[in-house]
Amino acid sequence: MTMRGFAAVLGTAAVVALAIPSGAQDQLLKFTGQLLDVRNGYVYFTSGDAFKLADAPRIADYDTGKTTTLQPRAKLFARAVFNPATKQVVELDITAKHLANDAQFAHIARTYTQTKPVTQKAPEIVGKPLTGREVAVTFIITVPPTTPLTADIYISTDAGGWNPREIKLDRIDGQRYRAVRRFASGTQFAYRITRGSWNSVERDQNGLEGEPHMYFTKEVDAHSETVTVYAWSDDRGNVPQQAAPGAIPTPFNPNPFSGSGFPPSRATPPGGFPSPRPPAQPNRPPR
Repeated sequence: MTMRGFAAVLGTAAVVALAIPSGAQDQLLKFTGQLLDVRNGYVYFTSGDAFKLADAPRIADYDTGKTTTLQPRAKLFARAVFNPATKQVVELDITAKHLANDAQFAHIARTYTQTKPVTQKAPEIVGKPLTGREVAVTFIITVPPTTPLTADIYISTDAGGWNPREIKLDRIDGQRYRAVRRFASGTQFAYRITRGSWNSVERDQNGLEGEPHMYFTKEVDAHSETVTVYAWSDDRGNVPQQAAPGAIPTPFNPNPFSGSGFPPSRATPPGGFPSPRPPAQPNRPPR
C-alpha cells in the first residue's frame, strides 16, 4: 500500500470515529439478552427493554456472523447492534445458546430503550394518604331479637377464605356484640356476619341475602364499624309458608280458616235461600 492510500484509510477511520459519540463505539453499540418478541418494528427482550428496529435490519448467526435463515423468536438469545446516530437496531445476531449480558448492558438499556418505567398508584388508594400504620378497629354488631341467647356471633371475610368462624365477637348486651382488631391502614376486605355456619348467616331487611359488607381501614387512630343484622337465614319467620291443601277459599271451600270471622258455610244468607225450582215434567204426547 502506498503512503497516499494509507493516508486515505486513516482519514476514513478518523471520520467514522468522529461520527460515533465518545463512549458509544464497539461494545457500547451492542446489547445481549434473551428475546421475548419481535413485532411492529420493535425487538423485545426478557429484561423488559424494547428497542426500535431499523427498516431492514440484518439477521445473522451469532457465532459466524453470516446471514442465517433462523428467525428471531421467543427463548432465543440475540446480540442487538445499534446505529448510534439513529439509536435503532441495524443487526440481530441470533443463537440458541445462553448469552450473558455484556459489559455495556446497563448503559445501552438506559440510553436506547423505548420503554420507560412508570410508577402509578393503585386506583383504590389514589388521593388517600396511607402509611400502613396500625389502626384499632372496633366491630359492633346488632342482632335481631330472634337470636338465641346462647348463640355465638362471628365475622367471616374473603381474606380468610370465608371461614364462617373467623372472628368471634364478645357479647355486650342482649342484642349487641363486639370485636376489636388491629389492621394496617389501607387494608380492605369483604365480610358477612354468621352464627358459626353458612346455614345461619345474616339476611337484609327484605329477608334476602344481600351483598357482603365492604371494609376499608382509613388513616386514623381508631375506627368503629357498625352493622345491623335484621334476620338470620334459619329463622322460621323468614321461610315462606306454603298453603296446605284446602286452605285457599274456593266455591267448594268458602271458609277454610276456622275462627276467622267468616260466616259458617251453612248460614242463611240475608233474604233466605232462593225457592227451589219444581222438578221438570217429562215430555208427554198431546191428548
